[in-house]
Amino acid sequence: MIHSLAIQNFSSFHEPTLVEFTAGIKAGDRDIFLESTQPGVSVNSVTGIFGPNASGKTNLLKAIAFLRYFIVDSASEKPDAKIAVEAFHFVEGAAERHEPILFRLEFEYETKLYRYEVEFDHQRVQFEALYRKDQRFRYLFERSWNMVECDYDLKAQDIGPTKQIAQRENASFIASAVLQEHAFAKYISGYFKTCYVNVHILGRMTTHDPEFMNVLGASDYFSEHQDYLADAIKHIAHADTGISSIDLDPIKRMDPQGKEQEVLFPMARHTVAGVDYKRPLLAESRGTQALFVLLRYILPVLETGGVAVIDEFETGLHSHVVKYVVELFYSKTTNPKAAQLIANFHTDYLLQSTLEKYQIVFTEKNPATQSTEAWRLDKVKGAARNTNNHYAKYHAGAYGGIPNL
Repeated sequence: MIHSLAIQNFSSFHEPTLVEFTAGIKAGDRDIFLESTQPGVSVNSVTGIFGPNASGKTNLLKAIAFLRYFIVDSASEKPDAKIAVEAFHFVEGAAERHEPILFRLEFEYETKLYRYEVEFDHQRVQFEALYRKDQRFRYLFERSWNMVECDYDLKAQDIGPTKQIAQRENASFIASAVLQEHAFAKYISGYFKTCYVNVHILGRMTTHDPEFMNVLGASDYFSEHQDYLADAIKHIAHADTGISSIDLDPIKRMDPQGKEQEVLFPMARHTVAGVDYKRPLLAESRGTQALFVLLRYILPVLETGGVAVIDEFETGLHSHVVKYVVELFYSKTTNPKAAQLIANFHTDYLLQSTLEKYQIVFTEKNPATQSTEAWRLDKVKGAARNTNNHYAKYHAGAYGGIPNL
C-alpha cells in the first residue's frame, strides 16, 4: 500500500509536492479505507485525481510509474545510458544547472512501513536510500555520490551482503542487486512488481483502449486464467450489457507476415427467451469491449493485493459502470488482499457519493510558472465537514482544480 508520494522538479512539478494516501483515526473505520499496521493510520483503497486538461494529473501517476520502472528494471539499461526522465522545463537555465529530481515514496509491505528516497539528474543518481520503520525509520541502505572519489559512499545494514553489488550511476541499487540474486532486493522488487501502471515517461499507454489487439490480448489472458474470466463475465453481465456469458472460440487469421495463425476470439452470448445467440464481442459496444479489457488488468490486482495506477480510467465506460468498477476496491469480497487504486478521472460523477474528501486530489497549473500544484480535498478550507456531494461545490469553483474558461 502506498502511504505518500513526494515529488520535486519532475515533469510539470517544480516545487516540492506531497500527496498523501492515508487518513487518521478521525476518518473512521469504513470500507473506503484499508487496514494499516501503523497505529492511527488508514490507507485509501481508492484515490481519485481530478483537474483540468494539462494540469498534471498524468504526471502525478507518471511519478509512481517511473519509480516502479527505476526500482525494478533500470539495471537492464546500458551502463552509459542517460536516465530517461523529464525534469521541469520552465525555469531559465535549469537544463544547464542540472537541477536534481527528487522522489520520496512511503509504502507498506507485509506489515512493515518503508521509505524510499532518490535524487538524480539525467547523468547519475546523486543519492538513494531505503528506510524501514521499526520504532523509527532506520536506514537499510544509503548511497551518495562522492565528487572527489567519483564513486559512491555506501552504508547498509540488515539486508545481507552488499559489497559485490554494482554501483550503477544510472540504475537503482535495488535493481542492480536483483541482477545479482540478492534476496532482500528481490523481496522489495517483488512489491513493486505488484504495481500495475498504464503510463510511461511519454504518457499514457493504450493498453486499456477497446481496440482489436487489446481485446484479443485480453482473450489470451483470460484463456489462461479461467477464474478471472468467470469474474469478468459476472461483472460484464451486471453492467447491463445484455450479455449472459462470453466464449473464447479459436479462429484462423493471418499475422502481419502473412502466415496463418490460430487466435482466441471472444464471442458474446445473449440469452433471449431461453435461446442463446452468439455474436463477436468486437460487434458489441465500445463500452462493453472497454470493460472486458479493463477487467483483464483490474482483476489480477484485486486478487494479489497490488496497486493499480491508471490514467484515464474511464475510457469508453458509462459513469455508472466506472462507479461500479471503482467500488470493487471497497468490498472485502472482491478485494480480499487490500489492493489499492490510484487513478485520474474525468468522470466527476464520482464526487457525488463514491469518493470522500480524503480520497480526492485536485491538480492545477500555476499560470505564472506553468508548474503543477496538487492538494487533497480535506486540506481545502471549508471542506472540513464530510458531505455526500462534493460535485456541486467543485463545479462552483469552491475547491479549485477546474478549467478557467
